[in-house]
Amino acid sequence: MRVVRLDPLNDARWLAFVERTPGASVFHHPAWLDLVGTRYRYAMSALCVLGEDGEIAAGMPLARVASRLTGRRLVALPFSDVCPPACAGGAGDRAALALSRALAAERVRTGLDVELRWRMDDVPGAHVVDRFLTHRLALEPDADAVLARASKSQVRRAIAKARRAGVVAAPATDRAALAQFYALHERTRRRQAVPVQPRNFIMRFEALFARGLGYVMISRHEGRAIAAAVFLSHGGTLTYKYGASDERFLHLRPNHVLFAEAIRHGCEAGMRELDFGRTDPGNEGLARFKRSWGAEDEQLAYTYVGERPSTNGHGRGERIVAEAIRRGPPATGRVIGTALYRHVG
Repeated sequence: MRVVRLDPLNDARWLAFVERTPGASVFHHPAWLDLVGTRYRYAMSALCVLGEDGEIAAGMPLARVASRLTGRRLVALPFSDVCPPACAGGAGDRAALALSRALAAERVRTGLDVELRWRMDDVPGAHVVDRFLTHRLALEPDADAVLARASKSQVRRAIAKARRAGVVAAPATDRAALAQFYALHERTRRRQAVPVQPRNFIMRFEALFARGLGYVMISRHEGRAIAAAVFLSHGGTLTYKYGASDERFLHLRPNHVLFAEAIRHGCEAGMRELDFGRTDPGNEGLARFKRSWGAEDEQLAYTYVGERPSTNGHGRGERIVAEAIRRGPPATGRVIGTALYRHVG
């Protein structure tokens, strides 16, 4: 087996590998790498192990982050909660082990720390740290059967209440839908005192949608968008990426209708699972919401090759940012997000 570095944006071998590999997610896809790399000025590469036939047997995309605030490092992958190594069917343990060793060698070759958003215990010299929870819901062709497994008191009654109030939800892939999502995103992030993603980052999801890699699900009441979420899809997995809502209408339970329709849409499209995304261990309310749909918890560990990361929780800088967003004018979160996000990924 031979290790090579590819340009995943322009080398057709990477796209062919991602499309034929069951474990490859939307975060391995060249369209996602291009979106993140272009907007945040990350140089993208893919570290690959070639089999005896010259085909890619295993691979990992890497973004080179060069920041005066957070340092220089390789990350797999910024703005991607989970990014496991992709291994072709039948590649076997040998290819996976060769990739793990290649990632350790990349640390030596570049002198950069490497952050891998997956548990990789066999990477030499790595620190594996439990950081988050993930929640995954198994899907099947019968959407009613999937929804019947959700909590009656927490989910099914809320869906019924929302529908009685006239809340409806439907997917969309056009620019207008992304603009509606972004307006809700700004409102939600200000309420949460969290920096807002740059508008041109969110609007570029249109290119992903054009390739069949996702959509915006919007809940409406009397024609007004009151909740929305971005879902990405690839390889049988529907991934919840971003959510937003108008707090004045939360009593109508728009998010319950939104997720119910996303589940139905995913089942009809042949998706095998809904990935609810990562959850901070201390956010029990969010974890409980995800479990109420029947999603299963899993520990999500990140692997660090090089300096062991701090796991002390929110620092003084994060508290200062949150306070500035709470007290500042509405544009504060947007300005901070535009300036900050490329450094933290």
